[in-house]
Amino acid sequence: MNKEMKMNDEAVSPVIATILMVAITVVLAGVLYVWANSLASDQPDVGTRNNFQASDADDQISGASDDTLLRVAWTNAQDDLNWAFVTFTLEKGDNVFSCSTKADADCTFDQQGSDDTKWEHNEIIYIKEGAVNICGSADGSEASCTLDITVSYNGIMVAGTPERSIA
Repeated sequence: MNKEMKMNDEAVSPVIATILMVAITVVLAGVLYVWANSLASDQPDVGTRNNFQASDADDQISGASDDTLLRVAWTNAQDDLNWAFVTFTLEKGDNVFSCSTKADADCTFDQQGSDDTKWEHNEIIYIKEGAVNICGSADGSEASCTLDITVSYNGIMVAGTPERSIA
């Protein structure tokens, strides 16, 4: 009988471990659901009704890859947009440049608002060259160029001024 009880005790341990693993998985799934739901709950469901205005940032264009190209501000903003769902793209002819806050991005943007997680309704963004010289000439002299800017939110284009001449 002693041998039989010992075998039953050893068999209980894997069962308890399996139950604990299932319980931990369910709790973790619940926590992730609540986190994702709260992240998306304060955001517009489908795109946004905001409109942006892009203009020349009035910085001199050089042969370096650190020029400030565009000033982007809202002309109409009903929503503060979560940065996790916002993308900026610049096009110069057939070349497409992706902007982000990462140092090695083609272009970067400086945020001027008080909340680092959102593009606020009264916030101005400055788009700068990043790892790539987008508008400058190869010989380093001043140049000008025409850029098309696309701002997307949740994969949907945000209305605004898409083409700007930069000098």
